[in-house]
Amino acid sequence: MGNISRRDFLKLGAASAAVLALESQFRPIAYAAEQLLEGGRSVNRTSGLPRSFLPSTCMQCPAGCGIIGYVEESRLVKIGGNSKHISNLGTLCARGQAGINAIYDPQRLLEPLKRVGPRGSGSWEPVSWDDALDEVASTLGTLKSGGDPREFVFLTGNPDADYLGRRFTHAFGSPNFIGSTSDFDANKRVADRLTWGAAGDMPDVAHSKYILVLGANPLETGPNYVGFAQRMIQGIRDNQAKLVVFDVRLTNTSAMSNEMYYVNPGTIGLVTLAMANVIMQEGLYRDEFIRRWTNVTPEELAGHLAQYTPERAAAEAGVDAAVIRTIATEFATTRPATTVTDASLSNFAAGVQNERAAMLLSIITGNIDTRGGLCLPRSYDLAPVNPEPPQPPPSVLSNPPALPLAYEQAAAGTFEQIRNREQKVSALMTHNVDPAYSNPDLARVEEVLADETLIPYHVAVTPFMTETARFADIILPETTYLEDSDIIVRSSPELVPFVALRQPVVPPLEKSRPFFDIASSLAGAVKGGMEQYFAFGSVSDYLEARVAGIGGLQRVGGLDYLRQHGVWYDPKSQPDYGAFRAGGFRTPSGKLEVRSALMAEAGQPALPSYETSASLSRLGDRDMAMCIFDTALHSDWKTGNCMWLDEIEHHNPVWINPRTAESLGIEDGDTIKLTRPNIAGDAKERSITATAYLTEGIHPRVVAMANGVGHTAMGNIAQAEKIPYKEPPEVLRDPNTELVWWGEEDGSGVNPKRIVPVKLDPVGGGEAWGEMVVTVAKV
Repeated sequence: MGNISRRDFLKLGAASAAVLALESQFRPIAYAAEQLLEGGRSVNRTSGLPRSFLPSTCMQCPAGCGIIGYVEESRLVKIGGNSKHISNLGTLCARGQAGINAIYDPQRLLEPLKRVGPRGSGSWEPVSWDDALDEVASTLGTLKSGGDPREFVFLTGNPDADYLGRRFTHAFGSPNFIGSTSDFDANKRVADRLTWGAAGDMPDVAHSKYILVLGANPLETGPNYVGFAQRMIQGIRDNQAKLVVFDVRLTNTSAMSNEMYYVNPGTIGLVTLAMANVIMQEGLYRDEFIRRWTNVTPEELAGHLAQYTPERAAAEAGVDAAVIRTIATEFATTRPATTVTDASLSNFAAGVQNERAAMLLSIITGNIDTRGGLCLPRSYDLAPVNPEPPQPPPSVLSNPPALPLAYEQAAAGTFEQIRNREQKVSALMTHNVDPAYSNPDLARVEEVLADETLIPYHVAVTPFMTETARFADIILPETTYLEDSDIIVRSSPELVPFVALRQPVVPPLEKSRPFFDIASSLAGAVKGGMEQYFAFGSVSDYLEARVAGIGGLQRVGGLDYLRQHGVWYDPKSQPDYGAFRAGGFRTPSGKLEVRSALMAEAGQPALPSYETSASLSRLGDRDMAMCIFDTALHSDWKTGNCMWLDEIEHHNPVWINPRTAESLGIEDGDTIKLTRPNIAGDAKERSITATAYLTEGIHPRVVAMANGVGHTAMGNIAQAEKIPYKEPPEVLRDPNTELVWWGEEDGSGVNPKRIVPVKLDPVGGGEAWGEMVVTVAKV
């Protein structure tokens, strides 16, 4: 490439700015072009090739945004946003656009593989689909007919979305359908269910006047990322909403805030209870709402909260008492107002209590399910497909006795149970999940997966050679989400429920198969009654059955409408704020259960409470709390093989405050070691090394590392290694794979979860990611 002069560079910059301005000005024209979905024609303006459009749903993160696949000669060439989708409104993040890297990953698995060497050795041989299915069906059939079906475990990445996986597990006769994502949000979901009877929430930030963000980063990542971020910006722009953030580091969200306060690690729950105390003591609460819609009185609540004074919070959390009083008063007197939380607040051993404390602020000010307040999630309930397999009796894996209130058993706890032989496991199936990358204490996870006395048989259903698939006995190559079908429902940031379709934008590549086909084939081969629950006829029959109960969709064409538009919602529908007033909340009392009898039965405080973290309150001179954060570019393990994303973010240095670094003799760019304390029964791996990044944007007693990089599998791209152009099958070739430069310059990052110990909230069962303590030293 020739040199560019400064003048040429400035000209280029001016031209780029003009293009961006025009793009913004004429964006409606781009949206109008998508009307071609209804019969128009388009061509590639460079090659002249005909280009077709097909709507679908992105699965690169939990948000489930509407997308449009642009196809030329049966090859996907671009992914854009679907402007008809009520959640993301035509916008799409980098992860969604990079889905094209996933479907055409040069090292994607395109035929079944059977292990021929020791587990984890990487020795495989290709086998036919018939042989692969016969082997799996024989092993599972023997277990079902002659053994104990409860010794089968199905581990999935998204328990709410994997209906077929749940159906397969229950049809087999096992209750052990385990969700790995529960490791991240289990505590929040349990808190929500205990308090108002539904898992999750939806702050109505678009119409709020005051947005209090407690440890979350919704302008960069989150379960409803793009759609929710749009609404938050709308609230700030149109309503002049005040944005206040409490966190341990500077984020995209706190950078946009009116006020941001660093808080000592693990103490946000105390700060929220102190704010609630101020509101009650100053008489700023909504008396009528508390008496009518909660199971406590204002007097009882005020008496309980009196212990959480602003001065106590200031001493422990490091936030001035005057600030706590001011923010509490503003929150209570500015209407409407809402809190915004995510798993970052509840990823502690007292995570359920932290989330309940945050909910209390909206409860006592009457900002519950009101326009601009903290709202219940809105989503459609999909119809079960009859006949529905019966729910098998619980096991110690599906319902651990130590976690009676857990919404879904989390995989972190499951691996510990298997390791401790609490229940015999004869067969494991992993689907759309990578616990050997995502879980805490990865050395222990790898030990369990490698031990054939703990897991005698492991079937991995995956498009990629993940860290977990390496320990499988047989791999069944599943299609990516861009070649598969399912019905998608998500909580709507517009507070109007919608139903969307995931459909193939291109046919399955080579010998890969959709999970629908894999599950149906195995159920038919295993028999023993399983076959009746997968006798759908076709995938269309299955999809139609799933949406049969949504009357409005049926009136406009049902599945055919979804195939054409990608999504349906009632265009006449408006948010039904305050719907609870007609029938109450879905709790035993029908009210907001601020006092939880279930918490009391579990040996926990019945009212929202705070307990000082033993590990975080005793930090030595070189001890630091470690924060693992998500970014806008990577979705945990899922996007590691997406080259466009990796080129931007492939390196995750350790954020450390300059004052702290100076006291430890650390300079920017130094190699440092993070070591966790020795724990009884620990795996041998307790330290990682990484590069120091000095920044004022972090609390002095916290170090932080980004999640999503540091892969030891997922192919060359995920590990920052080049791939010769002609090495992959022709359909997967990409000349850019020879241009991977960042491996030699920056490496592929470090996975900090390797050294996080397993520590669960005793109520929610979710991992206490936020209580990780490390010793920091220069290498």
